This record gives sequence, C-alpha cells and structure tokens, in this order.
Amino acid sequence: MAQQIADLGVRLGETAVRNTATAIADRIKTVKAKRDDKATINELQEIIYSLIDDKKEVLQIAQAYEQEFVAHKISQKDIEYITDSFIPVLKKLIEQTSNDGNSAEAANMEKALDALTPLLSVEMLTVLQLVGFNFKQAIGEPLTLLLQKFITSKVPLDPQSNLEHSKVVMAFNMELLKIAQDQDMSDRWMQLRAS
Repeated sequence: MAQQIADLGVRLGETAVRNTATAIADRIKTVKAKRDDKATINELQEIIYSLIDDKKEVLQIAQAYEQEFVAHKISQKDIEYITDSFIPVLKKLIEQTSNDGNSAEAANMEKALDALTPLLSVEMLTVLQLVGFNFKQAIGEPLTLLLQKFITSKVPLDPQSNLEHSKVVMAFNMELLKIAQDQDMSDRWMQLRAS
C-alpha cells in the first residue's frame, strides 16, 4: 500500500510540474513568437488538449487516493457492529477453550481480549481512525494470526509427520552417542556449542 501511495505522489508531482503557470506561459510565448497563425492555433489547441488530459490524470490520482483511504476506513456501522457483537463472540470462544481443558491458552487469549476491549469502543475507534490509525492492520491481522494458531492447535497431528520427526530425533541421538564415545569428537562438539 505504501508503494502505491508513493507512486501516486510521484505521478501527481510530475503532472503539477508539467502544468505550472510558468511552463504554460513559456509554451504560449514560444508559439506566439513564430507569428504563424495556423501553427499558433494548432499549438494552443495542443496545449489545451494536454491540459485536459492532465486534468483527467489528476482526477484519476485523486480517485486512487480516495480508494486507498476508503480501503482502510471502517464505517460507523462497522464500528458499532464490532463493539456490540464481536467482543461477546470472542468471549464465548474463550470460554469454550477453557471448557476444553486449555485453561492456560484461554487465560492468554482472555488477557489479549481484555487489552483489546477498551480499544474497541465506538468513541475510541472513531478517534483513532480520524488520526490515521489502521485497525485492520493493527488488530485484524494479529487477531487473524491468533485465531489461526488456535485452530491449528486443535487439528490432530499427522501420524506420518510425527513418525518422520521421531526418526530425525533418533538419528540425532545416535550421532550424539558416537560423539560421546570419542574424546576428540566430544571436544570439537563442545567447542561448536560454545561458539
């Protein structure tokens, strides 16, 4: 997103430089100096068309800026929905987690929710959004990751991957036993671990 905003700024700057009053006046002065009426008319028409095209480009840039802004703005209706509906749903989810025997995980999730709750009031969301805070990025993405970790913790492990992991651990332990049996290898191992 930051790159898109920067690109829009560059385009806007180029358009503004192209159409400064001095630049247009210099072009008109150069055309009039030729003293050829047809060439002057053609050149003035070209200047006008160029200005119209640049105006269209400035409008497109303004619309692109507006779209970027709207993409990060939460509507008043959404803010009210979040404060009235979202937090109770999360509390129920945490209760269900603690009922499933994951009390430590539920306690961590409840601490996180307690930290988020004051930030999710209608007034706070509105004020922070007005000063440019991006809730979707600051809260939505971490909350998505938190829920993703919660869901993946509930998925049973694949027995095949468990078997592969056990094989790797066993091979590592066998190599450690070989190292322990040779004093030179053991000394080198200790040096490697120390560095």
